Amino acid sequence: MRLLLPALLLAAAPALAQGLPASRADSRAWVRAEFGRADLNRDGVLSRGEVTRAVNRHYSRLSTGRSRILTNMWFNRLDGNRSNSISRQEAQGANAEFWARFDRNRDGRLGPREREGARAFLE
Repeated sequence: MRLLLPALLLAAAPALAQGLPASRADSRAWVRAEFGRADLNRDGVLSRGEVTRAVNRHYSRLSTGRSRILTNMWFNRLDGNRSNSISRQEAQGANAEFWARFDRNRDGRLGPREREGARAFLE
C-alpha cells in the first residue's frame, strides 16, 4: 500500500501533528514551499540526497542509520514511477491522498475528529 504523505510531510510530521495545515489549499501551499526548499539544485525533482537533507533538517537528532532508513522508506514509496526521483506531481499526489483519507466530509478543512485521525497517523 502506498503511504499517503509526501516525504516532506513525513520529515515534518512532529510539527504538523501540532499544527496541521488548516485547509487543503494551505496544505498544497505548504508542500509547494517545502518541495522548493528541498529541491536544492532547482531541477524540479527531489533526489534521494535532497530528501535525506530535508529529513536531516527536520530531524536533526536522528542517527545516520535511522535517517537513511526513514529517507529510503518514504522515497521508495513516493517514487511511484520508479524514476529515482520524486516529482512535484508525486508529492502533491501524495498530499491529495492524505486529504482524501482524512477530510471525510470533503469540505476542504479538517474538523476536530478528522484532525484527530490525521494527528494520530502523523505521529
